[in-house]
Formats: sequence, C-alpha cells, structure tokens
Amino acid sequence: MTLDEAYSVCKSIARQSGTSFYYGLQLLPVVKRRSMYAVYAWSRLCDDAVDEFSGEEAMSQLNRIQEVLERALADDYEQQTDAIVYALGDSIRRFQLPIAPFYGLLEGMRMDIQPQIYRTFDELKEYLKRVAGTIGEMCIGIFGIREGDASEMAVDMGIALQLTNILRDLKEDVERGRIYLPQEDFERFGYSMGDLKALRHTPAFIELMSFQVSRAYQFYHRVRPLFSMVEPDSLRCMRVLYMVYFNLLKRIEEDGYNVLARRIRISTPRKLWLVGETLWRPKMV
Repeated sequence: MTLDEAYSVCKSIARQSGTSFYYGLQLLPVVKRRSMYAVYAWSRLCDDAVDEFSGEEAMSQLNRIQEVLERALADDYEQQTDAIVYALGDSIRRFQLPIAPFYGLLEGMRMDIQPQIYRTFDELKEYLKRVAGTIGEMCIGIFGIREGDASEMAVDMGIALQLTNILRDLKEDVERGRIYLPQEDFERFGYSMGDLKALRHTPAFIELMSFQVSRAYQFYHRVRPLFSMVEPDSLRCMRVLYMVYFNLLKRIEEDGYNVLARRIRISTPRKLWLVGETLWRPKMV
C-alpha cells in the first residue's frame, strides 16, 4: 500500500461519515487536509467502539484502537498494511503532533463505556477535555499556530463543539443510557433525570436548556482570539467548523430547544452556503 492509497482510505471514511468536519476540511491545503483525514479516521474508530459495542467488547475494541495508534508510532509504521496506521504515522511525524491527546481521547472513550452521572459542570468538563479538547489539540497541531500558545483555546474549541453535540443528541443519548448534563443543573431548574428519560418538554426543561446553550456560547466566545493566531491557510477551514456548529447551537435555541422530539440539523445546502460565505469573507466578524 502506498502512502497516497492510505490517505485515500482515510478520506473515504471522513466523506462517508457525512459530518460537518468533512465540509470544512475541503478548505485546507492538501497536505493538511490529508492529515486531518487520518486523524479523523482514527478518532472515528474510537467513536464507533463505544457507539456500536458495550461493556467488555467496547473495552476490547478500544484496546485494539490503542494498538493501531502504537503501531503508527512504531519505527516500522511505513511497512504496515493498515491504511489508518500508515497515514496516521505519517501525519504525526509530518506535523510533530503531541501524543498525549491521542491517549487522552482513548481515556475519555473508556469513561463512556460505563455511563456515569456528572454532579457538577467541573466534572463534566474533565470528561469533555478528554473526548473533545483532545481533538482540538490534534487539529491545532495540523492547522498550525503563527505565534503564542493556543493549546488552552484549542481545548475550549473542542469543548464548545462537543457541548453543542450533547444538546443536539440529548434524546439519542438518553435512549442509550447516557446523561451528560450536570446533576446540579437539573436541581437548579427543578427538572429531574426522570423527566428527561420520559422526554418531557416542560418550562423547566426550556430553562435548563437555555442555561446550557448560554454556557456553550461562552466557550464559542472564548476561542475567538484563536482565529488571529492560526496559520492563514487554515483560517477558512477553522472558521467553517466554528460557524457550522455555532449555527447548529443557534438552531437549537431558535427551535425552542425541541431536541426531545427530533434531531436538529444544519442542512447540506446551509453547510455549503457557510463554506461559500467563508471563501468570500475569510475573517471573523
């Protein structure tokens, strides 16, 4: 298998996922784009392990995915026949990516195998740092920073996007036995976890969701300085990713937090419109 073939496999994985990430990645120069495909493909393995398996089988899957990472880190990665191993190994070396975020993501995914209750937002944030902040660190390692230390903002960017995902996927997660919203917030607004499991869309639920959306907006606001730090050839991509998820959060708010009835989405035409707008207006407003 050639390196080009390995990256092509990773690209197919990203394209077939249909996620917003794929649209944004088209705005990167080819070398950065290919490495983002590799990182995405490996991260997708982690997601699929906890979404498609449970218990010991999920743990076994994550152990195998850790082996994929370690084969990518090995000196003989170029002799591997696994496309993700080969492409990821090349990407890690090409961009000198820190290794800790990869292991951090695995740790976060292992936390998902045994769903837990997060009593406070501080507890939830520790989980978010592992499953999403680590992705932010990987992305920034490829996007490139012109000056300064952007690692904290990269983590916050990942948290902003993941908080948006949690609010969008509330119904789906509850049906899987996962509740990510902090217990202290349920108590604050007089809405119980039993209410959520029964999918009750009440005034208390609206207050709870409004609070969560406001918190997510704070993270989006906090990372805006990152746009002046990222390398120019990565700016449009990062802006599209930001705007797609920011617009999704707005849709949730404008739709009356009706996430228990249906999955709120940004349509493909809207995503393409955001890409087009970014081509003409590359700076944040």
